[in-house]
Amino acid sequence: MKIHNVKEADVVIIGAGVTGTAIARELSRYDVEAVVVEKGGNVAYGASKATLGQIYTGLNMVGSMVLKSIVLPPGTPLTASALHDPTKMMTKWCDEGFWDWDRGGFDELDVRHRYSPLLVLAKDEDQIKDIETYVRLGESVGGIYADFKRVDRQTILTLEPNVNPEVVTGLYAENHVIDIFPPEVVIALSENAVQNGVKFYLNAEVTGIVQKDEHQVVQTKSGPIETKFIINAAGGWADRIADMAGGRDWELQYNKTPIIILDRRLKGLINGTVRWPNKPGLIQLVQAREDNIVIDCGYYEITHGGPADTGSIAENVRQSMAMAKTLVPAISEDDIISSFNGVRVFNTRDPGDHIVQFSPANPKFLNVVPRLPGIIGALPMARHVVGMLTDVGLQLTTKTDFNPYRNAIPTFRYLSNEARNRLIAKDPRYGRVICQCETVTEGEILDAIRRGATTLDGVKFRTRASMGRCQGNFCGPRIADILARELGQPLHAITKKGEDSNYSYAIGAA
Repeated sequence: MKIHNVKEADVVIIGAGVTGTAIARELSRYDVEAVVVEKGGNVAYGASKATLGQIYTGLNMVGSMVLKSIVLPPGTPLTASALHDPTKMMTKWCDEGFWDWDRGGFDELDVRHRYSPLLVLAKDEDQIKDIETYVRLGESVGGIYADFKRVDRQTILTLEPNVNPEVVTGLYAENHVIDIFPPEVVIALSENAVQNGVKFYLNAEVTGIVQKDEHQVVQTKSGPIETKFIINAAGGWADRIADMAGGRDWELQYNKTPIIILDRRLKGLINGTVRWPNKPGLIQLVQAREDNIVIDCGYYEITHGGPADTGSIAENVRQSMAMAKTLVPAISEDDIISSFNGVRVFNTRDPGDHIVQFSPANPKFLNVVPRLPGIIGALPMARHVVGMLTDVGLQLTTKTDFNPYRNAIPTFRYLSNEARNRLIAKDPRYGRVICQCETVTEGEILDAIRRGATTLDGVKFRTRASMGRCQGNFCGPRIADILARELGQPLHAITKKGEDSNYSYAIGAA
């Protein structure tokens, strides 16, 4: 079989979410040809953008253990041994990954982050019992899992004066939650990978995988790529990619819950993250992020709409807001500026762990399908995956010129007046505000385009332009004009997020 115009690579990574970009960045440490193919018009096209944005350990991980009990057989007691298995990849990599990010990952990649103090609150007898479960589980695991303190009502209202005044007790942890903007993490990983030689192909949906002698060919909408090794990091679409390589012994299930963004005029209403104790299948959380408040209050709801079922349903949003008000009564539906469904992916073979294994039909095709939380353990997961590739024959030589550091686009709104003036002196377009809600300048938008943004969402995720109250209705047309001008394309060719989202349908979309 002769295939024309074939690109070549040692490793092809399918999917440019946090899993694929973390693996790409890890491979970029070595003298190896690696490429990433992504069906969307941006990195962080799928679940990596539609997530809460927390990297956590300790007290918050105890809450995750309680949620995880939903996958246990009925009647299984809530014990640390049942919920915290250190032999599982998810447990091990979450424990390692928090410290990987905390002790250098953010600084290397120049990712903005903040430590969000966490309060788990109780106002009635049932919730007090739930608090006791947290304490018991945390003490059973030990270490940072038990490194929190019991606080009384007065302390709670001193820390968070705007929470429900009926609270009677709670648990408090200072540094167990790190707040991030998830697309920024993925963009940073991808930019550093590109700096070190990895190639990315966007709008390159995979349409087939075929064998060619000792190699295999990944067929995409932007052309075929011949490779030795394939990594399936396609997230919610990983089952379809696995079938192209010869099949699988697992299925995927998709659960969704509403995530709601509130207006920045509420800045300071809460100082960190507040939540009621988790119940199996139920999340109730209100979190300060950037200048917004983010709400994740709702039931895990199984969806048959697949990984793209991110659209909000009004009744679910109303229910979530009603639950959120039991935590922070002062918030209102009038404060909502955006909402979407976070879609969480579980495999049915072992819902409590990741799938990281070679296909039984193709020994050089590696499935990497993380169970949430994926961002926390992305760095140790990537190291493990690269080690698995070496075990099956990938030759790796460490680069002498690998550069682990990436510099973010200057964020004009956070700069001092002196720093702003320096930027404007360098390029007057830094003094021209395009997005008034988020104070994003034309200079920042041009930086985003130079770094690879070709869509409205690509600009948004790199700069926050159109993430404010107007949701792009004011600045969207101006950003589209800049994209068309800089890319040399007609305005109607500009898209919101890639194929099938042309500009004429994009303005005003969340």
